[in-house]
Amino acid sequence: MNIAEWILVIMLSVTLFIFLVTGIVLLVKLIRLAKEAERIVLTGQGIAAKADDIVDNVKGMTSVGGIVKTFANRVVEKQERRYAAEDAAEAAEEEAIAQAAIAEAKTGKARRRSTGKTETGAKKVAKK
Repeated sequence: MNIAEWILVIMLSVTLFIFLVTGIVLLVKLIRLAKEAERIVLTGQGIAAKADDIVDNVKGMTSVGGIVKTFANRVVEKQERRYAAEDAAEAAEEEAIAQAAIAEAKTGKARRRSTGKTETGAKKVAKK
């Protein structure tokens, strides 16, 4: 081959080598860019989901149904607490009555032993 042909082959080889290296570098950069874009999209989706939750909460608080529901829940909770307190007071009162009946039955039994009388029906029930 002659010198001109060798010069053309070398120039074409160098040019192709430059394009090949440039293409590989650009491909690597494009892959990194795609990964970064994927992370950005995932973050955006998370933000959108949180924004939807916030909107639902605000909507629930500002709508008439949400306000009524919140008010009703609070009223029901107060009623439950009051009824629980009343039930506890009634249970304590019944326990005190039962304790008094047991104490009375014991004192009545002690009296009967000393006097020799039998138990009456009311005292038998209180004893149980």
